[in-house]
Amino acid sequence: MERTERNEKDDSQKAKLIFLALAALVVVLLIVSFGYANKARNELNAKNTELELMKQDNTKLELMLKDASAEIDTLKKHVKYLEDKAKAKPAPKKKAAPVAKTKAKTKSKNK
Repeated sequence: MERTERNEKDDSQKAKLIFLALAALVVVLLIVSFGYANKARNELNAKNTELELMKQDNTKLELMLKDASAEIDTLKKHVKYLEDKAKAKPAPKKKAAPVAKTKAKTKSKNK
Protein backbone atom coordinates (compact mmCIF):
# COMPACT_ATOMS: atom_id res chain seq x y z
CA MET A 1 0.00 0.00 0.00
CA GLU A 2 2.79 2.31 0.81
CA ARG A 3 4.21 2.04 -2.67
CA THR A 4 0.99 3.05 -4.39
CA GLU A 5 0.61 6.05 -2.11
CA ARG A 6 4.20 6.98 -2.76
CA ASN A 7 3.74 6.66 -6.51
CA GLU A 8 0.58 8.76 -6.29
CA LYS A 9 2.48 11.42 -4.32
CA ASP A 10 5.30 11.38 -6.86
CA ASP A 11 2.84 11.65 -9.72
CA SER A 12 0.99 14.54 -8.06
CA GLN A 13 4.29 16.31 -7.35
CA LYS A 14 5.37 15.81 -10.95
CA ALA A 15 2.03 17.20 -12.14
CA LYS A 16 2.41 20.22 -9.83
CA LEU A 17 5.96 20.75 -11.07
CA ILE A 18 4.86 20.57 -14.72
CA PHE A 19 1.99 22.97 -13.98
CA LEU A 20 4.31 25.46 -12.25
CA ALA A 21 6.83 25.21 -15.09
CA LEU A 22 4.11 25.92 -17.64
CA ALA A 23 2.80 28.80 -15.52
CA ALA A 24 6.32 30.26 -15.31
CA LEU A 25 6.70 29.91 -19.08
CA VAL A 26 3.39 31.69 -19.65
CA VAL A 27 4.43 34.50 -17.30
CA VAL A 28 7.75 34.92 -19.14
CA LEU A 29 5.97 34.97 -22.49
CA LEU A 30 3.50 37.57 -21.21
CA ILE A 31 6.33 39.80 -19.97
CA VAL A 32 8.15 39.51 -23.31
CA SER A 33 4.98 40.20 -25.27
CA PHE A 34 4.21 43.26 -23.13
CA GLY A 35 7.74 44.50 -23.80
CA TYR A 36 7.31 44.11 -27.56
CA ALA A 37 3.85 45.69 -27.41
CA ASN A 38 5.24 48.70 -25.55
CA LYS A 39 8.03 49.06 -28.12
CA ALA A 40 5.52 48.83 -30.98
CA ARG A 41 3.25 51.40 -29.29
CA ASN A 42 6.17 53.82 -28.93
CA GLU A 43 7.07 53.39 -32.61
CA LEU A 44 3.44 53.92 -33.58
CA ASN A 45 3.27 57.13 -31.55
CA ALA A 46 6.48 58.36 -33.17
CA LYS A 47 5.12 57.59 -36.65
CA ASN A 48 1.83 59.33 -35.82
CA THR A 49 3.63 62.50 -34.71
CA GLU A 50 5.78 62.33 -37.86
CA LEU A 51 2.61 61.94 -39.92
CA GLU A 52 1.07 65.01 -38.28
CA LEU A 53 4.21 67.02 -39.05
CA MET A 54 4.08 65.88 -42.67
CA LYS A 55 0.42 66.90 -42.89
CA GLN A 56 1.27 70.34 -41.55
CA ASP A 57 4.15 70.66 -44.03
CA ASN A 58 1.81 69.54 -46.83
CA THR A 59 -0.71 72.21 -45.85
CA LYS A 60 1.98 74.90 -45.82
CA LEU A 61 3.26 73.78 -49.22
CA GLU A 62 -0.28 73.82 -50.66
CA LEU A 63 -0.72 77.41 -49.45
CA MET A 64 2.63 78.39 -50.96
CA LEU A 65 1.61 76.74 -54.24
CA LYS A 66 -1.71 78.59 -54.29
CA ASP A 67 0.04 81.91 -53.60
CA ALA A 68 2.60 81.25 -56.34
CA SER A 69 -0.15 80.24 -58.78
CA ALA A 70 -2.10 83.40 -58.00
CA GLU A 71 1.03 85.50 -58.54
CA ILE A 72 1.73 83.74 -61.84
CA ASP A 73 -1.85 84.35 -62.98
CA THR A 74 -1.51 88.04 -62.09
CA LEU A 75 1.75 88.28 -64.04
CA LYS A 76 0.21 86.49 -67.04
CA LYS A 77 -2.67 88.98 -67.05
CA HIS A 78 -0.21 91.86 -66.88
CA VAL A 79 1.85 90.40 -69.76
CA LYS A 80 -1.30 89.94 -71.84
CA TYR A 81 -2.33 93.52 -71.07
CA LEU A 82 1.07 94.81 -72.16
CA GLU A 83 1.02 92.68 -75.34
CA ASP A 84 -2.46 93.96 -76.24
CA LYS A 85 -1.35 97.51 -75.54
CA ALA A 86 1.72 97.04 -77.76
CA LYS A 87 -0.39 95.63 -80.61
CA ALA A 88 -2.92 98.42 -80.40
CA LYS A 89 -0.39 101.24 -80.66
CA PRO A 90 2.59 100.48 -82.87
CA ALA A 91 5.85 102.02 -81.78
CA PRO A 92 7.06 104.94 -83.93
CA LYS A 93 9.72 103.98 -86.43
CA LYS A 94 13.15 105.32 -85.71
CA LYS A 95 15.03 107.03 -88.48
CA ALA A 96 18.18 105.27 -89.46
CA ALA A 97 21.23 107.20 -88.38
CA PRO A 98 23.47 108.16 -91.30
CA VAL A 99 26.56 106.03 -91.50
CA ALA A 100 29.71 108.10 -91.72
CA LYS A 101 32.00 106.82 -94.40
CA THR A 102 35.64 107.28 -93.60
CA LYS A 103 38.64 106.02 -95.38
CA ALA A 104 40.56 103.53 -93.41
CA LYS A 105 44.27 104.11 -93.41
CA THR A 106 46.50 101.16 -93.15
CA LYS A 107 49.50 100.98 -90.90
CA SER A 108 51.88 100.53 -93.78
CA LYS A 109 50.97 103.87 -95.32
CA ASN A 110 51.51 105.74 -92.04
CA LYS A 111 55.06 104.50 -91.68
